[in-house]
Amino acid sequence: MPASRRTSSTDGPPQPRQLPGSACEECRKRKLRCDRQRPQCGTCADAGIVCEVNHNRLARGPKKGDLKALRSRIVALERRLSLDPTNLDALSIHGDADLSQQQQQQPLPAGSTPPPPPPGPASSDGDLSQLPSPRRGRGSIWDGDYHAPHNGQLSPMTPQIPLSMQNFKFPPSPPTPPKRALIHDLMRADLDQLYFDRVHPNVPIFNQSRYFALSQQTPLTSAPNPRTCLQYAMWTLAMALSSQFESYRDTLYTETKQMLESLDMCENNHHSHESPVCIEEIQAWLLLAFYEFSRTNYKRGWVTAGRAFRLVQLARLHEIDSPERTMLQQGEDPVVVEERRRTFWVAYCLDRFISLKNQWPLTLMEEVICTHLPSPELSFQSGQPMQMCFLSEAMASGDHLHGLFSPLAESVVLATVCGRTLSHTQVANVERTYNGSTMSADFWIRHEWLAAMVNKRLDSLVQSYPVVSAAADPMLFFAFMLAHTTTINLCKVVEAGGGHSQGNNGQSWDPAVFEYQKRALRAAREVAALTKAHEHLGYFKAHIFLPLSISLAASRLISQRTQVLADLAAAQVPEGFMATTETELDKEIQCCMDALRKMQTFNNLAREHLHTLEIVQQQQQQHQPQQHQQSQTLLMGHHVPSQGHSHGHSASHSLSVSHQHQHQHIPQIQLCTY
Repeated sequence: MPASRRTSSTDGPPQPRQLPGSACEECRKRKLRCDRQRPQCGTCADAGIVCEVNHNRLARGPKKGDLKALRSRIVALERRLSLDPTNLDALSIHGDADLSQQQQQQPLPAGSTPPPPPPGPASSDGDLSQLPSPRRGRGSIWDGDYHAPHNGQLSPMTPQIPLSMQNFKFPPSPPTPPKRALIHDLMRADLDQLYFDRVHPNVPIFNQSRYFALSQQTPLTSAPNPRTCLQYAMWTLAMALSSQFESYRDTLYTETKQMLESLDMCENNHHSHESPVCIEEIQAWLLLAFYEFSRTNYKRGWVTAGRAFRLVQLARLHEIDSPERTMLQQGEDPVVVEERRRTFWVAYCLDRFISLKNQWPLTLMEEVICTHLPSPELSFQSGQPMQMCFLSEAMASGDHLHGLFSPLAESVVLATVCGRTLSHTQVANVERTYNGSTMSADFWIRHEWLAAMVNKRLDSLVQSYPVVSAAADPMLFFAFMLAHTTTINLCKVVEAGGGHSQGNNGQSWDPAVFEYQKRALRAAREVAALTKAHEHLGYFKAHIFLPLSISLAASRLISQRTQVLADLAAAQVPEGFMATTETELDKEIQCCMDALRKMQTFNNLAREHLHTLEIVQQQQQQHQPQQHQQSQTLLMGHHVPSQGHSHGHSASHSLSVSHQHQHQHIPQIQLCTY
């Protein structure tokens, strides 16, 4: 290029770098500097082509008003983000619509320059770092702590909100189907195995072969369906009993619950014409309730369990074997029918377990049940379930059915006795409210029947299962615990009825109450012995409600040591007491407390019961009398006062556990025969 085109001449003024005019199309295409000579530039002349110039080309740079629109859009979006950061997508769409409408209402005149930005944080044209951001601690206008600029004027994008709306909160949005967690095939297989190893022994609902066959046919789709919800609920509960998947547990629980709630809101239900609710949905809610009891809190688990109970009633699972339902189920797979039976009985037992803690009313009543008891586990898993008797027949049966019941059926019968004990307690409270503190004859009739039923079920368990191990069969182990728990509760009912009467030093003893207290103490020591014998096995396979039995036993031991025995030490010792070292009681209490401490890492029920026991223990130690600090303490022995009532002695219960652990004998004594 000639030097005269790049530098200024000494004779005239300097020439500008950019020559006037427009470059031709050929120079633009070849990215050459055009000399803008007309009618033909030098490049086109050398190439021998026509030199064409386009005079209608659009101006370079941003359009007029774009910078203002962009700045306003950023301000509006950040303010909306501060309102509701969880709904950014929807707010951004509304923000774009508002900006478009504003631009249409206030168009910029042709050839005008953009007006200066509104007073506020964006004060410079190119510096966007001064725009307001919710992450810089700035208050939200919806929270009432937003401050206007110093000049007293709000930005045009700031909404004018009345004072009455400053505390307005957005209503919760309906649940949407969540994104599925990444669960690959190997993790699915691991979680399935973990479920059947640790959860199924205590919640024996599913036939293992049928489940694995169906799981291969259930793809993990984005849309919620009952089978997918059930699988996620199973995996969630399996993660609750493992430390391997601790990081996935909360995420999977949240997704499972959202899926179940979304399933309720779906118009396209998956129900059959016989049942208004799908059995997989009921099973998923039940498993989720077990998870919430063990990993969240008691209130949330109780509400979820109540939802499952209503679904059980809606599906009419309490009358599976009624004549009308039997006609509808002809030709159906017996394994499927047995799974429905087991689903009902697991819900039935859960209803009693959660009501036992706080003396709440029951939801599933036994008087309307027309469903057979669950079949033995071996026949169920082999695909040929046996038809068992009804609950009412089992409660009235003799010894001819011993050995035929599965551990789940034994738990159902004992849970029924617990439920009747709970109803007995509630009726006794009503009777005392209307009739005073005197216990009526009807009270003792009900009470003696319950005590005899507990003794009979303990006899049945000892005869059918002379050796029990928590590792081999945790459901059976919990059945033994449940029987002793019922014995303790029966004693509490009698004590609440005012069994203490006045005597020598201001207090004497009703022989009936005295005998129930003896049996309750021995039942508590039996629970402590069973807990001690299985402490080395770990508690991942233990029943979720096992802390309830351990807590009641520990509470009874603490009460006997610090309250009743302290009073007896200061008074004349009644006949039927023997001396026992206080160290032995302390060891049993400590054993129960240690078991709860081990289980509290993965069971919130254990944590709650342990906290309550520690508070009670501290209070009792502070009020412990000086006489009770001696090395010897008085405990109830094997003899009963003879006045007032006649008591017949029968064979004692003996339970042999693994490792040859010896236990106390609980005598079967019929009390207060009328």
